Amino acid sequence: MNQTVSSVNVPAMSGQRVHRRLLSVAAAALSITVGALALTGCSDDSGEAKTKGRDLTALQCPMEETGETGGANAYRPAKNAFDTAELLGLQLAEAREKAARHNCEIIVSREDDKSRPVPIEIDPTRIYVYIAHGAVSQIEGVGGGL
Repeated sequence: MNQTVSSVNVPAMSGQRVHRRLLSVAAAALSITVGALALTGCSDDSGEAKTKGRDLTALQCPMEETGETGGANAYRPAKNAFDTAELLGLQLAEAREKAARHNCEIIVSREDDKSRPVPIEIDPTRIYVYIAHGAVSQIEGVGGGL
């Protein structure tokens, strides 16, 4: 038994076969939806990172030499190292005091959009900063090329 639909012969499907096909499509869609919701609900993203240890992307001072790697000196944060991002927003004198507590020195490489001469030697206790209106506005780096 064939029906003609728009000049195309299509075999007629019984109501029971159509019903089964719709149920299988609905069941598949439901399974995918439930799976996606379960995966989303399983993540523990409460907005806060729950990691232990130091932030490996942080610029820390002081650094200490660990030897050579691939022909170049390698450095790692010293035991008393701190994240130099803590200096952002501090007045220069206050930032220098905080850095000194960790045996680090602040070098101002740019002040109010004007570059300043800086030492070029590698020193893992130097923090190079930008100053705007007397406060630390950016951390350029630590050590001078580390």
